[in-house]
Amino acid sequence: MTVITEKTLPIGYNWRSSKWFILSTIAIALFAETFLYGFLVPILGEMLRDRLHVPPSQAQELTSAALALHGTLAMVSGPIIGHFADKNTGRKTALLLSLGWCIVGTCMVAGAHSVPILLLGRVLQGIAGSAVWIVGFATVADTVSPSRIGFAMSLMMSCANTGVISGPAIAGLLIEATGYWITWSIPLVVLTIDFIARVCMIESPSSPPSMPTETASLLSSCEEQQIPSRNDSFWRTMLCNGRVGTCLLIIISGTTVSTSFHATLPLHVEETFGWGPRAVGFLFAGLVIPGVVIGPIAGWVRDKVGTRRPTMVCAVLEAIVLGLMGIAGDIPWAGARNMGKPLYVACIVAIGILRPFVSGIAPVELTATAKAIQEQSPGTFGPKGGMSRVFSMMDVADSLGMMIGPIIGGSLKEMVGYKCMSWTWSLLYLLLAALAMVFLGSEDAEEE
Repeated sequence: MTVITEKTLPIGYNWRSSKWFILSTIAIALFAETFLYGFLVPILGEMLRDRLHVPPSQAQELTSAALALHGTLAMVSGPIIGHFADKNTGRKTALLLSLGWCIVGTCMVAGAHSVPILLLGRVLQGIAGSAVWIVGFATVADTVSPSRIGFAMSLMMSCANTGVISGPAIAGLLIEATGYWITWSIPLVVLTIDFIARVCMIESPSSPPSMPTETASLLSSCEEQQIPSRNDSFWRTMLCNGRVGTCLLIIISGTTVSTSFHATLPLHVEETFGWGPRAVGFLFAGLVIPGVVIGPIAGWVRDKVGTRRPTMVCAVLEAIVLGLMGIAGDIPWAGARNMGKPLYVACIVAIGILRPFVSGIAPVELTATAKAIQEQSPGTFGPKGGMSRVFSMMDVADSLGMMIGPIIGGSLKEMVGYKCMSWTWSLLYLLLAALAMVFLGSEDAEEE
């Protein structure tokens, strides 16, 4: 019989394996990933022009390619990463490997003297970023109790959104004030903090590590043999589930609408209201910053009342807001010279407030659905479970929305105008409200 003493535990085991430290580590990892993605945006043009000596005629094409690689690789690598992550007993190894890829990719991007090196660095960053989202959310799902999963997932999303905001802002300020290499020192500091946190983290806080006895090893081996492994049924089981399908559609729709603004909002507000780049920057901040603050509150609400009612109500409200945004500046009582401007700004902020209550339900619902299926049919997703593959679906859906959003938004604006584009998104959110009413869970946290 093995006696567990303090000598058998790693140094600092209590705090390194605590839930707060594990969640803090994942939050830092998600922040670092989104920070690095956005950090490149303001300085990419200067890199192509001054360091890589790209002709101006090719700059736009290469800029789009460098930024689009992230989403494209996430779609391709996500299911593969999820598959192999679920086969490993621990997630720390996958987190450290992804960080190694990210550090190498970031150094290649920063030091690139040719376009192929720049793109190869972006490839490594994209694969590493996909792994962080998949393995990170799976770690949160394994660590947090079902009654608090909504708050925890929303907190992670708020940290990720903070990176989205701060990355471009810091890069844009530093590149003009300090220079190229001092600017790139900030991502290295962020990655260093991320590395320290991931190395210190210890998994499985519920049970301290110990040397397994011979009997325990035999029992564990027998249990795994008794559990039927049906990994090939994972994708069929999940994708044929209405609850999962609704979550994936919500992710795709939310990301599509959000990224469609990237292609349509700047030109629309310039043509309609005469606003320049600074105003556009404030508008995009209005889309993101409210979610950082409201996100944890939305998660707490979902933990208390379930996901169905908040999603239904906020999807309907967002549909109304999108409809109003389309007519701002285009009707007599809200024209470009009177109430159109404040109405448009109010709609942007309202979308930022409502979005966490709609798009933010996906991680919670996917986690609850996967755990319910595994409880009803143990071994359906294999002896190690399927959480990484669950979140790989979310990553693929999000990446798909990022790819098609600017294309669909720009095409609709060109073909039918900005007003009808907004009304199209409004109808889409009414459809999401109907699907939420039919498929999403409505249990209270205590019942779950």
